[in-house]
Amino acid sequence: MIESLKEGSQYKFLGVLENVNHDRQPGSSECKKVYLDRLSVIWSSPLSDYNRVLATSQFALPALTYFMWTQVCTTTDLQRLNRETRKVMVVNGAKHPLSSTDLLYLPRKLGGRGLKSIEREYKTVKIKGAMNLYSNNDPTIHLVRQFEEKAARTGSGSLIKDAESYTKQLGLRLELQYPQPVGVTEAGNVIDRKKFSGWSKKVNQSRGCAEIESERWQGKLIAERWRDEDVDEECFAWKDWKTAPIKTVAGLQELYQQLLPTKLYASRKTKTHTGDDEKCRLCREAQESVAHVVSGCSALAQTLYLTRHNAALKILFFEMLKGYQLADAIPPWYSPVQPKPVYQDDKVTAYWDVPVFAEHLQVRANRVDARFVDRENREVMLIEMSCPWMDNRKQKEEEKTLKYAPLRLELKRQHPGYKIRQFNIVIDALGGYSRSLKEEVKTLVGSDRYREVLRRMQKAVLSHTLHIAKTFKVMC
Repeated sequence: MIESLKEGSQYKFLGVLENVNHDRQPGSSECKKVYLDRLSVIWSSPLSDYNRVLATSQFALPALTYFMWTQVCTTTDLQRLNRETRKVMVVNGAKHPLSSTDLLYLPRKLGGRGLKSIEREYKTVKIKGAMNLYSNNDPTIHLVRQFEEKAARTGSGSLIKDAESYTKQLGLRLELQYPQPVGVTEAGNVIDRKKFSGWSKKVNQSRGCAEIESERWQGKLIAERWRDEDVDEECFAWKDWKTAPIKTVAGLQELYQQLLPTKLYASRKTKTHTGDDEKCRLCREAQESVAHVVSGCSALAQTLYLTRHNAALKILFFEMLKGYQLADAIPPWYSPVQPKPVYQDDKVTAYWDVPVFAEHLQVRANRVDARFVDRENREVMLIEMSCPWMDNRKQKEEEKTLKYAPLRLELKRQHPGYKIRQFNIVIDALGGYSRSLKEEVKTLVGSDRYREVLRRMQKAVLSHTLHIAKTFKVMC
């Protein structure tokens, strides 16, 4: 004979300890402790940022979501758990204390971190539970449905009431009718059970974006990036850099949210700088802001900016050398190896930072970054690289084109019958580039390699931008 479970005794079901009592406060129960313990292990580990977020969703969060469909939680408890999650991230250097909360929960393709909000997960579980209750034809579930309907009528706690309340917050009217429960939007669109998850994600995403756009400081640069119609959609491709250290991603988020400790940040945001002097401490020429530090300071132009410029351009240069069979191997994007000034064979000659000596015209700007003379296809390609600030990309392209116009004319006379083409490779200091750049790089390295080349160039630019920011912190 099997004895009944005694008061205080426990048994294990699906790896979880159960007892005869119904624990209705998971926020203060063992599952909360398990969640926070797992969270601490994850965010203090040597995992990359991408893998920490993934582990949080797949290892830590299930400790809570497993119980959500049977538990009753207050919004206060759920929000407290979200705050404790963010606190763990701050303690482990994964998040700036003043960084935007909404940006954490946006998808990585929009510049967010891709974390899941516990409050949203709980509300989604409740809504989907109610819809599943009204779509299941099992006789036992029919009894559960009757019980929940009676609880809703008598004013007791009910899954149905919770689901209706939460769908109302999403702008949806829930119509629970067996066997096809649906939600109706304000525009009259019908959302069935299978489409609800995707629809709710889009709603939460659009609301998150609206909140970011309303943040005049932390959300300013992110919102400008979203509104820029010229920028390519892969400007946040670095978010899928699966091996990126946590400090790299946190540092880039700090730059995007203008949290670098500049004079402008201290006087306009934290109000800790009371003087009128907001000029850069390095060059004393312009206002000390994130944009100035990472792309406009003359004190850094010939050192750190030039290093970043060369680190990104040499990736494309080595790819082209490999394509012309002038090099046997391509060094990694982080390699300190620098190109030689000249590579040549009987078909192609490649120049790295070698001036052109004019024979027919007076040419002042004669030192183009890279040059390829293709004798077989009778073509000369000039390649110019630049890493300006976000809103200066188009201006920089026009400047480069105008600057080297006399040089193109000189080369046309030096190489009669050759086609002279100039390619302006402009990737801004935060890794964004225009859609037209994709086509230019595709022309240079081929359609099978251009995406990977651009991603490696983006990594090089961002890594050196972070180095510039860290150097600024140390010097100032």
